[in-house]
Amino acid sequence: MRNVYVVAVVVTLLVSAALASAEPSMRGYTGLLMVPTSDALGQGDYNVGISSSEISDWDDRAYTANFGLQDGLEAGVWWWHPAGGSGVVPSSSLVVGNETLLNIKYQFEPGELGHAGLAVGVSDVTDEIDTAVYFVASKNVGHPIGTTIDGKPISRLTLHGGIGGGWIDDFFFGLEARLGDRLTLIGEHFNDDLSVGARLRLWRHFTLDAGYINAKDWSANLSYNYPLGAGALEAVIGN
Repeated sequence: MRNVYVVAVVVTLLVSAALASAEPSMRGYTGLLMVPTSDALGQGDYNVGISSSEISDWDDRAYTANFGLQDGLEAGVWWWHPAGGSGVVPSSSLVVGNETLLNIKYQFEPGELGHAGLAVGVSDVTDEIDTAVYFVASKNVGHPIGTTIDGKPISRLTLHGGIGGGWIDDFFFGLEARLGDRLTLIGEHFNDDLSVGARLRLWRHFTLDAGYINAKDWSANLSYNYPLGAGALEAVIGN
């Protein structure tokens, strides 16, 4: 009941637009490091990425790809290759080998006209490991930084909060603090673990994420996003 109450409070606070670019997380769906956000790809948009949750040995590699079937509806795949051919499923003691998981997300409220961004999603649709269903809401709470995506202003601070079931365990939340047009600091609580990191837009459509995952492993995620979010930051980042 306490977690349900916390979720209710967070969602109630999310009363303005959620405007962040839809880049892939290290678990395939668009999001932060691990936390899904309410952002979703537009029709015809896509992203691809490669990540490692143990970059010291480049272990636990994953490959992701997402495609916008229509505005706000994305489908994707996450190929997971654990170190040594096996790994422990998050929030579980189940040990599995290489897996291919399908994800889908629907953004039913894009976060316009003073409303929160809202989305529902399913990770591991075919139950290869453990199907997860989640709900997430997002909100801009800081001052605009003078940059827009698809004509919408971007704030310095964005909050994300939601609840899931399955391998996404219970309540999760995250925040983004933007230090200009290129660099975003990230903090999140996911599956009872804390992670911190940063997202750097390198050039054109390329983004690099780096973080300290679950307070124990250094990780990195390189992605190509077309277009970058719902519109483009190319005018800011350059060609």
